[in-house]
Amino acid sequence: MRYLLGSSLSPLDESCCSDGKAAIVELISPEECVRKYASLPHFSLLQRCMPTRQLEYCKAELVSDCVIGTLVIPNKENPSRDMLAVGYYMTRQTLILIDSERHLPALQRMAEHVPLMMPATIVHFFLDFLEYLIQDDMHYLQNFEKRLSVIEDALLDKPLKNLPPTILRARRELLVMNSYYLQIMDMTAVQLENQNQFFTAEELQIISVFSNRIDRLYDHTQMLREYALQIREMHQSQLDVRQNDTMRILTVVTTIFFPLSLLTGWYGMNFQHMPELKSPHGYLAIIVISIAVILAEIWYFKKKDWL
Repeated sequence: MRYLLGSSLSPLDESCCSDGKAAIVELISPEECVRKYASLPHFSLLQRCMPTRQLEYCKAELVSDCVIGTLVIPNKENPSRDMLAVGYYMTRQTLILIDSERHLPALQRMAEHVPLMMPATIVHFFLDFLEYLIQDDMHYLQNFEKRLSVIEDALLDKPLKNLPPTILRARRELLVMNSYYLQIMDMTAVQLENQNQFFTAEELQIISVFSNRIDRLYDHTQMLREYALQIREMHQSQLDVRQNDTMRILTVVTTIFFPLSLLTGWYGMNFQHMPELKSPHGYLAIIVISIAVILAEIWYFKKKDWL
């Protein structure tokens, strides 16, 4: 799918040929890229950036008269599992986006709804595209923070049985987003170095602003990861307190009945000359002594706040 870049993206017929002056954005599959652009300069480098391979990170490589790289974009509905990998080849007149499914949703939405910054150059469009990828990310992170707040409030009411898997899943998703922003920061750092003098001063300024925004998103994910860790530690503390309470109750109960066990063991020996064996009130006396011991222990434990 080919687009003519102007004030917006205008679809071009596949049979149309570029005059070499018009700015063209093209979305193609890796197979089409090999078939059409095998003669491109640095094509071997471009091949290593195609999604036919297992792409793992975002990057940019500045070579003579072009920028080649990859974008690995997490799906915010399921960031730990679903990733969209895209390779790109950018010159001053052409941007080739290589997607194995040829269905890059962000590009299609931009073509339908998003006005582009003016003047609409290839570099401006690419920066618009990067901005479009993260335009809802702050809202996404704020919703993530609300989810963690709800978990924390529920945890303050009572310990949650399924909290560990929930927190682990949240931390894993945040780790993916954190890694994504870090990769974008590295990519923009390479672009800002501008070793091949590909970008103009004005474009470098736009990249710098974008990099600062990514840096803020990265800091936000770091904060959310620490927040999730604090919730997990709070949950573990609650479990420890409950376990300690249980052990304290068991210890108190054992301590209360230990003297009674001593009495039953003592009078269970049945020696012939034990005086209480023939006493008419011996049984009642032992009952009274046992009750008195229990009450005395309960009073003492309550005084020490052990009960």
